[in-house]
Amino acid sequence: MSKQGSFMRETSIITLPPERWREAKMLRLEALLAEPSAFASSYEDEVAFPDEVWIARSKSAYERDGNVTFFAEIDGELVGMAGAGWPAKAKQRHVAEVYGVYVAPEMRGSGIAGRLMDRLLRELQSLGPVEKVSLGVTSDNAAAVRLYEKLGFEIIGRARRELRVDGRYYDLCTMELHF
Repeated sequence: MSKQGSFMRETSIITLPPERWREAKMLRLEALLAEPSAFASSYEDEVAFPDEVWIARSKSAYERDGNVTFFAEIDGELVGMAGAGWPAKAKQRHVAEVYGVYVAPEMRGSGIAGRLMDRLLRELQSLGPVEKVSLGVTSDNAAAVRLYEKLGFEIIGRARRELRVDGRYYDLCTMELHF
């Protein structure tokens, strides 16, 4: 799907019903292959997960059982995602962590990541106890850092050589947003 074509068709930001777990799995695996330095997990780790893991992930996110994921969909095709989770522990329930933000390469620059993050942040704010949102982003992912800063996130730290992908090290910036 071309970026130009996406402007003519409406992008919907949705939660995915559990029965569409295979689509969520395929998008996640695509993300891990396309941007291996953007995620702590790897394609090799997650492609080995049994279907039950993917089904449980989808069900949990749909029911907002400690996490939620939103997807960008154009003409029935998933082209992006953003998720967040929060701990069950009472002392940490006020903190959510963003993960799995991805937009298909051909759709980048069309505002989808911003729409996904905006929807995710509004959902987190509506959850009541969530007061702070954190995330990790590789320091060389300038577009993602700019997006997060535009949304109000601030860099609060940097872990050097946190990820190693194909023999190359990446620093990880920790960013926070307080509601």
